[in-house]
Amino acid sequence: MQPSQLSFENYKHYKGQVLSLYKDISTLIKPEVNSTLYEYINKLIENLKKDEFIIAVAGEVKAGKSTFINSLLKEEILPSDVLQATSALIEIFYSSKPLLKITYASGRKEIYEEESKTLFKEILKKVASIPDEYRDIPTSLIDQYLLDFKEKPEINEEFIKYLEERSGMDNLAEKKDKLIQYTNYISLDKIPLRIELGYPFQWKFEELRIVDMPGVNAIGGVQDISFSFIERANAVLFIHPIKPVESESFKRFVQSIITNKSKENLFLILTHAAVFYEEKDRLLEEAKRIYSSLIPEDRIYAVDSILKLIYEDLEKGKSPQEIKAEPHKRKWYIVFKELAEEVNLDIKEAFLKFSGFKELSSNLENFVIRSPFKNLYEILEKIKELCQEEIKFLEEHIQILNSQKRDPQEFLKELEIRQKGLEKLETDCYLILEEASIKFLGTHSPIEEAINNLKAKYYNLFTTTNSIEELRKYYREAENELTEIVGNNQKEINQFFKTKLEEIGESLAEEYKINIPKIDLQAIEATSRSKAVKKEEIIKEEVESLLENWNFLKPWKWLKSSRTHKVVVGNKVIFDEVAFFNNLKSSLVNDFVTTVENLREEFYKAFNYYKNKIKEILNEKRNWLESLKQEIKSAEKIEHEILILQKRINLIERELRKIEILQEDLKC
Repeated sequence: MQPSQLSFENYKHYKGQVLSLYKDISTLIKPEVNSTLYEYINKLIENLKKDEFIIAVAGEVKAGKSTFINSLLKEEILPSDVLQATSALIEIFYSSKPLLKITYASGRKEIYEEESKTLFKEILKKVASIPDEYRDIPTSLIDQYLLDFKEKPEINEEFIKYLEERSGMDNLAEKKDKLIQYTNYISLDKIPLRIELGYPFQWKFEELRIVDMPGVNAIGGVQDISFSFIERANAVLFIHPIKPVESESFKRFVQSIITNKSKENLFLILTHAAVFYEEKDRLLEEAKRIYSSLIPEDRIYAVDSILKLIYEDLEKGKSPQEIKAEPHKRKWYIVFKELAEEVNLDIKEAFLKFSGFKELSSNLENFVIRSPFKNLYEILEKIKELCQEEIKFLEEHIQILNSQKRDPQEFLKELEIRQKGLEKLETDCYLILEEASIKFLGTHSPIEEAINNLKAKYYNLFTTTNSIEELRKYYREAENELTEIVGNNQKEINQFFKTKLEEIGESLAEEYKINIPKIDLQAIEATSRSKAVKKEEIIKEEVESLLENWNFLKPWKWLKSSRTHKVVVGNKVIFDEVAFFNNLKSSLVNDFVTTVENLREEFYKAFNYYKNKIKEILNEKRNWLESLKQEIKSAEKIEHEILILQKRINLIERELRKIEILQEDLKC
C-alpha cells in the first residue's frame, strides 16, 4: 500500500472488509480442528471491533495548544483565550450528535447533549480555565492539596512558604486574603478531572481520540492520568512557540518525563509561524539541529494555526468580510492574501500552504495509521492459517473416507497405520518437551539472565533518583523493557514449538500470553502520600470575660493570665514531602522486584501451557481415530459426505483467495 493510501478513511474501509470476511469464514470452520487458534482469532477480532487511536497534545501553557487542536479538528470548538486549569484533561472524539460530559473530582457529572458549538465553547471556557481574578496565585497547588487530602488547607505562614517554593512565585504573603478567598471558593465539586467532548466533526472516524493535556510547565507537573494517556498514544504532539526555538520544557519532557516507547511516537510542533514568517525556515532548521539527538528531523514541523483556520473558513464559503470581522484573524488574512497575490497562488490554497498543515496533517495521519494497517495484515495471516488447517483436516478426512469406500478391510488397515503414526507422534512430542525444558528453563537460561540484568539496572535507577517524574518514567520504562524481554522470549518459545511441530507434520496455533501487571501509580502515590501526612490540632488561646467566669469574685480571676485557656479550633494537615517520596520509591521498588520474581513462575506456566496444548492435539487425534473405527457407512453415504467435505474445501479456498487479494492491498 502506498503511503498516500494510509488514511483513516481507508483504514475504516479495510477494517470493515476484514470483519466481513471473517464473519463469512467462521461459518465454514469447525472450532475443534484448532480450538486454540480459533479462540485467539476471535480475541483479535473483538479487539479490532473496539480499537482506539489516541493523539495526545502536550505542551506549555500559552503555547497555542487549543488553537492548534481547533485547526486539526477543522472546528473552532475549544476556547483559545483562556489559561487552562492544570487538572483538566479534554478528550475529543467524533460523535454524530454533540455531547459534552464533565467529571468532577467529587464524582459529580455534568452532561450536555445536542447543544450548539458556541455553548460548548462557553461551558469549556468556564469549566476548564482558571478564573481571571486568581491567575496571579498558584491555584493548581491548592487544587492538588484538596485532591490529595480531601480537605482544604489552612492558609498560614507555613503553607504560604510551601506555595512559594513549589510555584516560584514571590510575595504570596501579600496575597493572603486572595489565597483564603480562593480556598473558600474551591471544592471537589468545582475541580474538573476529565472532560469528554463529542462532536460531528468533518472526519467521521469514531476510533480516533484527540486528548488535550494540561500544560506540562503548569505547577504540579504531569499527573499520572496524563502520563497514562501519553503511554497509550499512537502519536504525542508537543506544542511549542517557534520563537524562542530552544525549549527547556521540551528537553525536560523528553529526557525526564516520557518513556523511550513514547519517544518513538513524539512530534515537535512549532506554532505561531506566521508571526515570524520570514524567519520560519531558518528557525525550523535550527530546531532540527538543536533537537536532532532527541527526535527525528522528519517529526519536527512549523505551523500556524490561525492561517489554517482561515483556510477552513474559506473552505466553508465564508466571505472575506466575515473572516476580517474576527479580530484574531483580520491582520493575518490581509497580510497573507497580499502575499498569495504576489506569488500568484489561489487564495484558499495559499493559506493552507502557508499554514504548514498540509504536510503535517498528511504525515501525522500516515504515522498514526501505519501500525493498525499492519495489524489488519497480521490478523488476515492468522485467518489464512486457520483456513489452511481446516482444508488439511478435510482433505485428510476425505482420504480416509475414500479408503473406507474402496474396501472396509483397507480402511481398517489405514486406521492401524494412523494409530502407529499417532504413537510415533507421542514419542516425538515427548522429546520436543524435553528439549524445550533444557533450552528455556533453569537458572542459567537466557530468560533468567535477561531478567536478572534488568532487575539490577532499574533497582539502581529507582534508588538513586530524586524526582517523582523521573521515578514514574523509570518505572514505566522498566515495564516496557520487561514487556520487550518477555515478548522476545515468548516469540522464541513459540517459534521453537512451531518449528518442531512442523517437522513432525503438526502445528500449534498460538502462544501462551504472559501478562505483566501494570502498576497503578495513582493508587501507590495516594497510599504513599497518606503515610506521609499527619494531622495536628490547631490551638487557640482564649480569654474568658469576667461575666463568663462564675468565680470572678476571687481576686486572681481579675488577672488576664488566670482567665486564659487553650481551645482546639480545628486540625491542620502537615505533609512531609521527603517521607512521601521515600515511601513512594520504596513501594515502587518492592512492586518491581515482586513483578520480576513472579515472571519466573509465568515462564513455567508457559511451558505447561504448551505441554497441555500438545496433549490436546494428541487427544483430538485419538478421539477422531476412535470415532472413525466405530462408524460403518454405506458407499452412498460416504460419497455424499465426501461431496459435502469437498464443497467446504472449495468455499474455504474461495475465501483464501479473497484474503490474499486483501493482503496484497494492505502491504505497506
